[in-house]
Amino acid sequence: MRIAYIVHWDLSRESGVLKKIVSQMRAWIHQGQEARLFALSPSAKIWEGMDGLPVDLVLRGKTLTLFFKAEILVRRVMTWKPDLVYLRFSTYYPSLEALMTVIPTFLELNTDDISESKLTYPKYKYLYHRLTRERILRKAYGMIPVTHEIADKFSRYQKPMLVVANGVDLSQYPPLPAPKNPSPRLIFVGTPGHLWHGIDKILWLATRFTGWHFDLIGVEPKEAALYGGLSSNVRAHGLQNHTQYREILAGADVAIGTLSLHRTGMNEASPLKVREYLACGIPTVIGYRDTDFPQPVPYLLQLPNTPDNVVKHASTIEQFVEAWRGKRVPRSELAHLSVGFKEKEKVLFFRKVLGRAA
Repeated sequence: MRIAYIVHWDLSRESGVLKKIVSQMRAWIHQGQEARLFALSPSAKIWEGMDGLPVDLVLRGKTLTLFFKAEILVRRVMTWKPDLVYLRFSTYYPSLEALMTVIPTFLELNTDDISESKLTYPKYKYLYHRLTRERILRKAYGMIPVTHEIADKFSRYQKPMLVVANGVDLSQYPPLPAPKNPSPRLIFVGTPGHLWHGIDKILWLATRFTGWHFDLIGVEPKEAALYGGLSSNVRAHGLQNHTQYREILAGADVAIGTLSLHRTGMNEASPLKVREYLACGIPTVIGYRDTDFPQPVPYLLQLPNTPDNVVKHASTIEQFVEAWRGKRVPRSELAHLSVGFKEKEKVLFFRKVLGRAA
């Protein structure tokens, strides 16, 4: 089966999303599918982690040229003649709508796009998205949301749907040995400027537990200054790739995931960074319902998704950190997070939907 994967994303540097795209592509190819990535990207450079993957890249250029550049990308997809298109749902372009009338297109739904775009887009881009999103959604052949909550929000389109939470290539993350720190060390990995990370809550936690050390990857000191600055037991490292922060990760007793998803109006998620933490064996604290963990597990502390979750449950966090300090999550607990397992499910879904239509 020929799968054309279309994304509007920066392919020049490592990011959680790009690592996900790469792992999906490699899983499909490993399973015998013929997959090719078609990308609108702001740079001609391609991250070295994509070596060996078939990629068609079109420079997206300035805003005024985006429609033209998208049309070039779509022509390349049409020339390749895929059996289906796998589209990471984002911005509407007329050429994408035309493509979807010719080639069965499955949409990957990663968020409540209305709530998130309202938080993150300039007003003109948000209004454009609100006015045009239906044109893509209504033409979808099938939908693959990453959470059940997202599935519920898109159920009114009455499309074939399969919930597949984000996965991780476990082979890329060998379990890290347990550290022997004299006092607990905690780590957060993210990207700058996202309110739902809950950086303010992590900084409060640092003032509550002054004997703990906190490493913040992807957070600049100027961002921390918005929440009162860094206490002496916190270090903001800024953006780093996995190779750069791996040593810091290896020294962590506990990791911190998203703590303020309530700011997006959502309750459920399956963040890539949490899968990376767990793949490395690091027990984790989160503040939402995780799709892959519907039942409690000892190595993942799921706090309520509320504004006061960290303050109200500080003693619970303390007990968790002390219980897991110097320990690691057994790899045997994480097989269901494997991207290979998840993408196999997805390919079976493609075949079922295409076969039913035929």
